[in-house]
Amino acid sequence: MSSVKVAFVASGGAARGLAHLGVLKACEELGLVPEIFVGTSSGALVGAMYGQDVPLDVMLDGYRLPWRRRHQGPRLHMSTFLGMPTPEELLDFGHLTSGLFSIRRLEVYLRRHLPINDFRQLPKPVYVTAVDIDSGERAVFGPGSNEAVPVSEAVAASCCVPGLFRPIEVGGRFYVDGEVARTLSADIAVEAGADVVIISNIYRPQRDRGSKRSLAQKGMHRVLRQSLSTLLTEKERRGVEVLAHRYPHVTFIDIAPDLGPYGYLNRFSARPVVLRGYGTALRALASAKADGVFDRVLPRASDVSLPGADDGAADVSGSLATRPGLRIVG
Repeated sequence: MSSVKVAFVASGGAARGLAHLGVLKACEELGLVPEIFVGTSSGALVGAMYGQDVPLDVMLDGYRLPWRRRHQGPRLHMSTFLGMPTPEELLDFGHLTSGLFSIRRLEVYLRRHLPINDFRQLPKPVYVTAVDIDSGERAVFGPGSNEAVPVSEAVAASCCVPGLFRPIEVGGRFYVDGEVARTLSADIAVEAGADVVIISNIYRPQRDRGSKRSLAQKGMHRVLRQSLSTLLTEKERRGVEVLAHRYPHVTFIDIAPDLGPYGYLNRFSARPVVLRGYGTALRALASAKADGVFDRVLPRASDVSLPGADDGAADVSGSLATRPGLRIVG
């Protein structure tokens, strides 16, 4: 077992978040065992299940063709997310019109299928982030922070995309998708004691300069997806640099696979998305392991006070940053 404490931090990304499973598969093959899980949106779903020892093969099984399935595990279809209004929402017109669907259906499904629905009973620390819609502040659910909230409710809150879903009420407060405030929350992993933070980030802009047709000529959805990926990647670039300076004893490894044209809602592209995550992660983690990143702990230093920024990780394609505490790979 590694002599350092490893954390796995995963971004959102809807169906593209299946790439997180590929990253975890690479971790397994290299004998790297994350002990801390932090996730937002689809990353929260993955962390909540894998963090309580739901096998990867069981998680992947829901995306196999029906006659190839081997397990009776969860099946996260689109219908699992798109719920009709609850009685409480029907009686509150303002809340009813705050989104198209109710995320409560996902919460009920997770409540029924998660082996453990209590953060305090999970075998490993799992942290889920959301945003309090009234204060605009990040909310953290997990050990030592809102830990009495059921895992199912925290994950549903983290997946509550504004506009698509109505904000979900949890403990008298209303929450939306955690990525509204921060795409990643790697600082939580550091505060939980991580020495190495493996970041699985699916927001890598598509780079296809050799194509004869610009993305601008391929429809509005391609332009919007590229713009969103660029925006979130730049947020992460600034954030990871701040974290690396503030925590020089921690190594951050960003896994940012190129997911090409696969969309956020295309669950039928599960296999290529998982494989791309796996391939990128295997190369990056094998290189880090060969360099002894997982065999040593850098000496701790006093934290450097810097202005706050959205934390996350950048995608510098094909490069390694050599500064202590920062290892960015694409």
